[in-house]
Amino acid sequence: MTPECVAPTGCTLGEGPLWSPSEGFLWWVDIKRAKLHRFNPRTGNTRRYDLPIRASTIALHDGSILMAGDQEIGVYDPSTEAYERLAVLQDEPETNRTNDGGIAPDGSLWFGTMDDAGKAAQGNYYKFSPGGTVEALRLPSVLMTNTFQFSPDGTKFYTCDSAEQEILSFDHEQETGKLTGRKVLADTFELAGYPDGSAIDSEGCLWTCLWDASRVIRLTPEGEIDRIIVLAATRPTSVAFGDEDLKTLFITTARAGLSFPQLDARPLSGSLFAIRVEVPGLPPREFGKSL
Repeated sequence: MTPECVAPTGCTLGEGPLWSPSEGFLWWVDIKRAKLHRFNPRTGNTRRYDLPIRASTIALHDGSILMAGDQEIGVYDPSTEAYERLAVLQDEPETNRTNDGGIAPDGSLWFGTMDDAGKAAQGNYYKFSPGGTVEALRLPSVLMTNTFQFSPDGTKFYTCDSAEQEILSFDHEQETGKLTGRKVLADTFELAGYPDGSAIDSEGCLWTCLWDASRVIRLTPEGEIDRIIVLAATRPTSVAFGDEDLKTLFITTARAGLSFPQLDARPLSGSLFAIRVEVPGLPPREFGKSL
């Protein structure tokens, strides 16, 4: 089976898919165009919202959407289209913007930054707490921060620097948030792809998009690839589980950087895709709510 295009939105840089169980909607962003998209799988309808920032990662928060974008964190209410800034990053390089992120077991938002041009290795890791504070995480600067996922029991943290083509695993101490035991879970060099966004399923396996490889892979906790999905878009960016049974894998993609001949060959690049899988995902964690 191959993923089906369910929303041909033509995003420049589609990212951050988020399932909302209470609404039955899939939300995601187009970073470069500062747009928020919504897909209703019951009707097939989509809707697009203009954002005041280039949001790159989003999360559920008290009926609204928490988002990190540019160099700030804020909350957006789709019902009123109102945005409120909550915090601003300090001492970030001027050319940096936020990138991927995820909700930790304690309900905080972990996210990263990157050089917007993707040239300088000056990306950093941060934690935004429900109390409103932004704290730098003690991880080395990287070129492109991606994947912010935790194992179902919260004891493992997965991330990657896409440029290194390595997916990393850390031991996560839930009481303190301390990360130790860094190891390379898997590398993606032989698949000719760059690891991007990810999602964890109920068996603790990591589904990861491979930018430039038209693939999504499923990694076991031991780092073995046990499934490869090939889709009709060169640059998949991130994944999220949705529908009532959490067995639909939604996949965002990008058109950014593709030449006209490449887009002619893969015209669905930038669309939202979906495929049914055997193992369900996990309900999305909400900002401010711990396990």
